[in-house]
Amino acid sequence: MTSRSHSLGVQPRPPQRTVSSSSLPSHQRPPPQQQRSVSQQQQPFIPASPIRKDSNFIDLTGDASDATPSRFTSTPRRGGSRLKLELSISNDPYPEHISITSSPRSLTPSRINHDAFETSSTSPANSKASQDFDNPPLPMPKRRPRPTQPVTIPRVITATSAPIKKDSRPKPYTVEIPPLAPRYLITRPDAQNRNPVDPFSKGLNSGYADFFPWTGTHHEDEWNSEAIIKGTWDKQNHNHPESASAKMAIFPALKQKSGLNALSTVFMTILNQRRHRGQINAPSTFKPPPRVTLTDTKREVWLKDLANPAISLRRLSRTIPHGIRGRTLLDQCLNKNVPIERAVWLAKCVGANEIRAFKRKGVNGAFVMGGELKWSRDWTVFVEQFVDGVVSTFGQNEWKNRVTYAIRLAMHLYSEQLLDRDHYLDWIVSGIESSPQARVPMWILIAEIYWKDLLRSRKFGRRLVFAIFNRLDVIHNDPDRDILVQLSSRLAHLLHTLVKTNAESFISPNAWQKYRAVLHVFLTPDEATQKAIDEIQIRNSRLLVTSSASPPAGRNQLVRLLDAALKSPTDRELAAKCWATSDNKPQTMKTLVEWATSFHRPGLAKVYVAANLIRAWSSFRTSPTTPILEILDGIDVHDKTRKEMVYLLVTELVRTGHFSVPQYIQWVIARGGYHEEVDIDPEQGPCWSRLLVELPLHALSEAQRIERGDLLRRAGNYSIADEEQNITNALKCLKQALGLPLPPGDPLSERKPLSLNKLLKMIRSSSKALRSCIGFQLRDNMVSHFAKREQPPMSLSMFTSIRDIMEAVEDFSMLSDILKACTKSTDTEILASCADTVNSNLQTFFAIGSADTIFNSLIERLVSINEDQGVVPRPLLAALSGLAQRMTGHEAIANQLRQELLQSDKSNATDACSPVSDMMAAPSQSVEGGLVEDVEKLLSSGTRLDPPNMNRLFRTIIPRLERGWWKKNESRRVLATLLSRIRVFDTQHFDKLMTDWTSHVRSLPERPGLADLFPLLISTGCLAMPIILSTASAPTSAPTPEAASKPHGHATYLQELLQLIITPLPSGTGLTAEERYRFRTEQRCARFEQSKGLLNLIKNALLEYCSLRDIASGVVLLLDNPPCQDSLLETLRQLVLADSAAVSSALSLKSLPEAGDLVQKVTTNLLIPGNFGTSPMSFDSILQLANEMTLPFCQLKLNLDLSIVQQNTGEGDGAGSQFELFAKAMDRAIESGNIMWTSLIPCLSDDITQHLKNQAHTGFLELIPSSKGEEDLTEAASQQMIHRSQNFLEVIEAIISGQPPPKTAQLSLPMIEKLIDLWEIVIAGPDDRPEIYDAVIHHWLPAMLHFITLHSVSSEPPSAPLSNASAAKPHIPNTHDTRARVILVLCALMLELESIPPDEAGTLAQQVMDLGLLLVDTLPEDLRAQCAKTVLMLPGHMPSLSMSSDPRLYYLFSTPPLAQTDCLMLSHREKATTPQSAAFRGVGAMYGIGPVVQERLTPFVLRRWEVLSEPTPNIGENDTSLSLGLFESIKI
Repeated sequence: MTSRSHSLGVQPRPPQRTVSSSSLPSHQRPPPQQQRSVSQQQQPFIPASPIRKDSNFIDLTGDASDATPSRFTSTPRRGGSRLKLELSISNDPYPEHISITSSPRSLTPSRINHDAFETSSTSPANSKASQDFDNPPLPMPKRRPRPTQPVTIPRVITATSAPIKKDSRPKPYTVEIPPLAPRYLITRPDAQNRNPVDPFSKGLNSGYADFFPWTGTHHEDEWNSEAIIKGTWDKQNHNHPESASAKMAIFPALKQKSGLNALSTVFMTILNQRRHRGQINAPSTFKPPPRVTLTDTKREVWLKDLANPAISLRRLSRTIPHGIRGRTLLDQCLNKNVPIERAVWLAKCVGANEIRAFKRKGVNGAFVMGGELKWSRDWTVFVEQFVDGVVSTFGQNEWKNRVTYAIRLAMHLYSEQLLDRDHYLDWIVSGIESSPQARVPMWILIAEIYWKDLLRSRKFGRRLVFAIFNRLDVIHNDPDRDILVQLSSRLAHLLHTLVKTNAESFISPNAWQKYRAVLHVFLTPDEATQKAIDEIQIRNSRLLVTSSASPPAGRNQLVRLLDAALKSPTDRELAAKCWATSDNKPQTMKTLVEWATSFHRPGLAKVYVAANLIRAWSSFRTSPTTPILEILDGIDVHDKTRKEMVYLLVTELVRTGHFSVPQYIQWVIARGGYHEEVDIDPEQGPCWSRLLVELPLHALSEAQRIERGDLLRRAGNYSIADEEQNITNALKCLKQALGLPLPPGDPLSERKPLSLNKLLKMIRSSSKALRSCIGFQLRDNMVSHFAKREQPPMSLSMFTSIRDIMEAVEDFSMLSDILKACTKSTDTEILASCADTVNSNLQTFFAIGSADTIFNSLIERLVSINEDQGVVPRPLLAALSGLAQRMTGHEAIANQLRQELLQSDKSNATDACSPVSDMMAAPSQSVEGGLVEDVEKLLSSGTRLDPPNMNRLFRTIIPRLERGWWKKNESRRVLATLLSRIRVFDTQHFDKLMTDWTSHVRSLPERPGLADLFPLLISTGCLAMPIILSTASAPTSAPTPEAASKPHGHATYLQELLQLIITPLPSGTGLTAEERYRFRTEQRCARFEQSKGLLNLIKNALLEYCSLRDIASGVVLLLDNPPCQDSLLETLRQLVLADSAAVSSALSLKSLPEAGDLVQKVTTNLLIPGNFGTSPMSFDSILQLANEMTLPFCQLKLNLDLSIVQQNTGEGDGAGSQFELFAKAMDRAIESGNIMWTSLIPCLSDDITQHLKNQAHTGFLELIPSSKGEEDLTEAASQQMIHRSQNFLEVIEAIISGQPPPKTAQLSLPMIEKLIDLWEIVIAGPDDRPEIYDAVIHHWLPAMLHFITLHSVSSEPPSAPLSNASAAKPHIPNTHDTRARVILVLCALMLELESIPPDEAGTLAQQVMDLGLLLVDTLPEDLRAQCAKTVLMLPGHMPSLSMSSDPRLYYLFSTPPLAQTDCLMLSHREKATTPQSAAFRGVGAMYGIGPVVQERLTPFVLRRWEVLSEPTPNIGENDTSLSLGLFESIKI
């Protein structure tokens, strides 16, 4: 070895590594043109990017003598900008100097050409491969440069070394080049075009003449006998002859026809052998950079060095400090402003070490995988918290720069796949869904960075779309929406884009129905957008579970809104909601009129609700005249109730000008007019003709009156003059009865006035025209009376008389105006009566819309009286307190009034206005005077009454009250008032005492009538309605005939109590007019507020009636009274409308086992008024009577009839035959086009519904054709079978759509089997079974898809990922497993349908895809992943023919599609299993061809955390994160 030691005083540079670098030191490696990467071969003259600053600066702060742990030292790189260096070299074609510090091999002729690119080409950190985050290029060997490449000789620049700090640390041995060693220096002008000469191709051109340090690989270092004897030679010895020639072996073979092939085989074999012999076989020695424990000061210094791009990462990789991990790592990078690439490098170094900690020996693979996933999830949470924390610091200094850095860092970590992508995307979508509105723009900005990835996944794309919908809906309902116009415009723009590009994310029927209107508010779609919206609407409507055979949704929805308005009429948006129920406005108006005049909606409130709606809709230029005229012919002549409703509705509309009287008159003339007297008869006349008589005359013009009179004269000489005279006489009689002045000289003034009761009877039997005139006249008189200040005050008796008259004429709109005028009165008794009037008719005044106005006026008068007098009279306070308890929206006032009333009763023990004090003012002549005085003294002694004293007083008063009950004297009122005074001190204890006493009253074998005592106790306030209803329990024992014969006793208590609550009080009860009116108010309140107790009373009263009827058939019972029966039916109608399910349960045979026939009669009369027939109604009759108005009563009737059949026949054939009759009735209803039956089925009892559903379910599946059997499938294609299947589907759809969704989907294995049968028929094609193929494509497959859609309905929320990667997997229910199987079959079916021409398959593939989207939303994450493994090509799994790479399936299962790096495979070589022939072995021996090598491929998964640019300062032969042995790399 001819090496000379010569030191130049310069430290060598640390070697730069590439993926394909070998273990040779930098100055002894082969020429660099053999080491460059593929990217450098393609772009050999493109300078390195100046952005990568970590390789462009020299470490000026480090120690110059710092050495690596290897046996070779390194030289610091040239300082200054790399770009400036390249420019300085390229601008000078004849450089004079070259810096020795730039490279220890820079003077070697073979390396001068590439020195300018050496710095940027040797570090992976600066290569193009390191910039590709997801798909780094694979390391490949480099080709030799072409001989025509120009040679550039850089300038020799003498480097001025900076002051170097002395390093006393021991240094490894370093080869020192002798300073006297001659160096190559080419100065000729043509030197740049000359190629370097290396005769032996052994790297002899080291830059120095005859100096090659020993490395063991130089040809001078090869010690053999020839080298020892003859030495080494620089030139080959051409005089040495060859020992043998290959001509004799090769030339004969070349002369053959296959010679050229043989020659190419030889050359290929040589190349293969050369390749295999030079492969790297050493195992991978890659290790992530180690972490060391440093002090806080050194850690800060290290972090500052990391933030300095001038300091190389290789130097920093020696001392990565412990303790920098998780959120701390991210915060330190942000605070130190570490460049993004270097921050990602640090995160990889720390993460690789953390993950390798899970792979220590002795740990099983499952724990390792769980640990890695958990660590990745925790790291992702740290990143999310980091970004969220930085964003939330709005307002701090440099907030924008900090947020930009945090978002960029998170984006780089995401693109490098260093995060749990599912968790991270879920965090982004959750932020849009639940963040405050002020932070929504920032979340949208973050989401747009990952927009494509979000929309590639079903679970994130759907949530993103409807999160934007929800935000727009909130903005639309915000009163300050104009301030948020920029945000709404941005969100609307995003929706506009998504509608056209990602329609699949909008497929969610329930959410689409909720937010569909938002699109019309915020979008002004063009033609393409509108087409996309319509397509989305069609796709969602296919998945929406609503009965396709049901009546129009608008009509049902309108009736439901109107019924709800009767229960709680406080919706101010009722008119807009009802108007928007349907686009068919005439049909909407007609439905409203039918509802207002329906017999099945008791009360007058519905008429006033309809009148107000019609007035509100008049702004839309719609007239109710035509719809009213259309329904007149449908009203029966004997249906007096409906006729009265029509007259009242028309009267209200004529008064306000919304009913066209001229149009009605023309309509009557067009029908032929009148011909006889029966046309206008009040009882027998048709409604359409009698309506002309009932028109309000005071609201008609003179011309209309003349036309009306001309028409009526043709009907039996009807006299208009007599009609006007009757109206005039009626008004005079009213004035005389009320004490109002009559005209002077009127003869009626000399007669005795009629009594009010007789006058009210005459008014009730009069026509609506006369009654409306009376109401109008009284309204005018009262309004003018209170408008004049000189008028004398109105008396309370006059007010009560006017109130009775107005209620008799049923003109509550005029009564409302009278009450408004009376609120100006100063009389507290009149004000209290006004409050009682509103309370008694509260539902009607709510419908008119005047309840709140009158209540507010009364409250103002109460405040005014309190301010003027300092005290409020108790009657007014009590009346307003009772009214306030029922007023919706006035809860605070109600509580305040209740407290004031209680305080007033306690403090004013001797109130001068109380009835007891009134009696005490006069000498008491009764025997109860002493008791009254004792009670008054006790009550006036204090404000407390303890329970013992209350018990003593109660036991003293009750016996005397019972004696007064028997005697029916005035002592009842005195004692009742004492009880009400006692109740004030302890309401709860007193109510317990009254409950015990009422139970005692029920047990009395003989007693007076309940009407003689209970109404008085209720009206005075000492007995509440819930207390007497609580005593209505079922009879415990059968009554005896003796007890049944007594009119009042325990045997008839329930019937008597029911009659007391639902019928008007008889005369002779001893109550004053105000007390009777107050008790009537309590009766009406019980129907609405005590519906459960009242329904229980009705049920038990029916039981009592049936038991008494069995033992005393000749006795007339209370429920045999026709007025009581009418009141019972009206009460049941109100209860059915309030809660039909409760009524059905109360009247079922389980509750009334002995009253089956009676229940049949009651329910039949509820459905058909006046029908008390004993024969049961057929199912066909019930289905024919079903419509929107009778629907609750048909449901009740049908439910009870089927339950009676079940009860009577049990589980035998009778029940089955009865259900078959009902099924046949449904079939006949379907054939006749009656679709209302679909609304009846869901409201039946659960047992009946389930039985019908099971029958239809089984029948439908039996009709599905199958390819497995040998039977003839021609029948399955017949129209009869198809029609039967449609009927079954309609029944199932009606049942499912009318019930609340179950907790889980009702999918089953038979459904999967039938779906597979259809799939197999589709696969077989039309050639195999042509008779059934078309039927499957056009009917059976769509029907099966709809069948599965119906059974997929559930209340399950969308699936959520596991909160922890290592958490135990939850138990998977069988329903989810079935759902997953259905999805897999749907995927296969969709792929198969794609092969069918579109004109034949239509949109079947799209329907299958949409159904899969609906099912997959609630599929658990683990099952979703299993399904994806089954049908998709995934990273780490071997592909197969059963797998697909369809992008729709990747979207369906929310799985990211394959990237380029996910398709890498490892090739495992195996020996041939088949023996080779002798001829082949001979040729192989002749030409050196080895045996055929078989390859086995396995997936290769990249370890993203270990893809490091600068992993460690130690360089090994195979020291890369991807082992070079995997790619069969060779040494260069």
